[in-house]
Amino acid sequence: MGVKEDTLEQLGNLKRKLEAGTRVLCLSGLTTPSAKAYVVSEIQRSTKTPVVIVTDLNKDLEGWETDLGFWSPGSKILPFPAFEADVYSGVSPHAETLEKRALALWSLSKGSPDFLLVSAKALAIRTGTPEQIGALGAELRRDEDFPPERLIFKLSAAGYRREDPIANIGEFSVRGGILDVWSPDSDWPFRIEFFGDTVDSIRTFDPETQLSVEQIKSASIAPMREFRLDASELELWAEAAAERFTDEKFARNLKDRTDFAAEGESFSGWEFLMPLVDPRGGSLTDFLGEVIFVVDEPAQIENTLAAYYETLAEHYDEIVNHGEIGLEVSELFLEPEELRQTISGARRLELRRLGRTAAKTDEEFSMALEGNSGRSAADGFPFPEPNAPLFLFPAAENVPEFEIQSRSVMKYNGDLKTFVEDHRAGRTPAEVTFVFQAAGLAERFSDVLRDYDIVLKPESVRIGRLSSGFEISALGVSVLTENEIFGETDLPGVPGTPGAKRRSRPKTSAFISDFRDLKPGDYVVHVDHGIGRFEGLQMIGTQGVEREFMLLVYSDNAKLFVPVERLDLVSRYSSGEGAQPPLDRLGGLGWQKTKARAKRAMRDMADELLRLYAERKLVRGYAFSKDAPWQTEMEDAFPYQLTPDQDTAIGDVKKDMEAATPMDRLIVGDVGYGKTEV
Repeated sequence: MGVKEDTLEQLGNLKRKLEAGTRVLCLSGLTTPSAKAYVVSEIQRSTKTPVVIVTDLNKDLEGWETDLGFWSPGSKILPFPAFEADVYSGVSPHAETLEKRALALWSLSKGSPDFLLVSAKALAIRTGTPEQIGALGAELRRDEDFPPERLIFKLSAAGYRREDPIANIGEFSVRGGILDVWSPDSDWPFRIEFFGDTVDSIRTFDPETQLSVEQIKSASIAPMREFRLDASELELWAEAAAERFTDEKFARNLKDRTDFAAEGESFSGWEFLMPLVDPRGGSLTDFLGEVIFVVDEPAQIENTLAAYYETLAEHYDEIVNHGEIGLEVSELFLEPEELRQTISGARRLELRRLGRTAAKTDEEFSMALEGNSGRSAADGFPFPEPNAPLFLFPAAENVPEFEIQSRSVMKYNGDLKTFVEDHRAGRTPAEVTFVFQAAGLAERFSDVLRDYDIVLKPESVRIGRLSSGFEISALGVSVLTENEIFGETDLPGVPGTPGAKRRSRPKTSAFISDFRDLKPGDYVVHVDHGIGRFEGLQMIGTQGVEREFMLLVYSDNAKLFVPVERLDLVSRYSSGEGAQPPLDRLGGLGWQKTKARAKRAMRDMADELLRLYAERKLVRGYAFSKDAPWQTEMEDAFPYQLTPDQDTAIGDVKKDMEAATPMDRLIVGDVGYGKTEV
């Protein structure tokens, strides 16, 4: 039997064993993410069973999402990331992370997607129960009762912001009996009209034009976060926290938070303290039915989780010793034994690049180290010893192993002459699929090859996004992307693609361009941490990769390293000449109080402006007549062509002057942009 026939038989046997319910299988030889996604897509298509892919880090989810989207077009793919924020730093998770997690849990409570992408740490986080998550959102149907006051309360508690008009996902507005809301799982916002407590009509609409798109019978409104929060729960938390953290060393840190909570206002990091009154009684596996777990490099995931549990325990001890409040690790995360049990019952396919033999050797070495420590995982310790294996995916089990060899492909980086020579000499596979992100680039490539008398078959060129090319010769699969052919040519600005991810890299140069006179010692403002002192940019190695960070120094010489991917959170401090503001305390709530005061001041100003403009509307002004013939003659004699903006501004000014309401308009423009002509 040849290599190709043997590999095809192995893939067929692998599918059949999964369909038959074999609990654990191992697949080795796949080396590139896109090759793994290709095989996993084939398995999902064959088994018709939802697949849960467990990756090492959050950043791995993006590549899987892109590649699965290419190989399984039209499939429902849900990412479920872990919190990037340190749960003991006093900082809330990023809003985008909260939105993705909430949407995944909400969708899972309604049914299974084709693919669920989970990072290792996300697997260990305690969640609400399916019933709790289901209660956060809302299902509306035309001609059924759903009191608008109840919906407004649910939206606020689930993380929606009240804006008028709405322009983004996660916003809602109320005007009489009409409620507009934009759910994260909808392409368009909903406009819901009530007749009393009855839903009279539901429409989708374009937020830019405010025009209806279509009438619909029902609307599903997903939560923006997986935690419910309202003023009453905050007040309950303030009481419960005062009873729990009675030691005098917690007094200051506790008061910083209870001052907000007692007034019904949230504070930074509340997400990791609210389980005190609203315990997280579930885990991700509670939302899953019959699924197949695909674990991408189990040994790597075990190492990540073991180190993470160790770090969590250390951080908890640190904050307690420093008089800062926090919940125990077991209140926020599954204990290792719980995590082991949730995984052990499901069907599992382990993607081990080097196979189980290498993994078994590593495991035996780890067991020897653990044996020397005098304690084992079976001794009943709630969290692992430093560097001790978790044994979530033990390699010692005697399970069926399959092998499908993949390899990377040649990178030509724009050298098409070499590609043509390789193609003619048979150094490239006879059947190659070329993947381009845009039709224009595909046409350019085809035209160039025609000049060399090479004509591509239409089916060999596909438009889409793939993280990289690969070859599985035994299956007759060979893929080249535009990155291998032309070099780094990803389309910028496309969310969720490799190109968009790389585009965030130049933020450092943009930052330097905007603040070219910024020097060490100058003051900046971080949106979450407040005023700090800029001390330059530094290159730091993390997990074998050099990354650029911005160093900010806070009170007590505390240091914060901001990665270039998050420089959008930093702005230059603006004040009077030579002003030296006090530095905020990293992890303290002084900055949160400053923002809360500013928010209250803005609300007061908004109230004042509303009253002012209400009064202006009641005042009668002088209404000018419409244009007379001499006005038209004067405009026709103007020797220059008006720009569209000038024409619009003139029309708006005339409309204001012809109304009986006092005029309130300011024409703004840079020097030479035609304010005088207007």
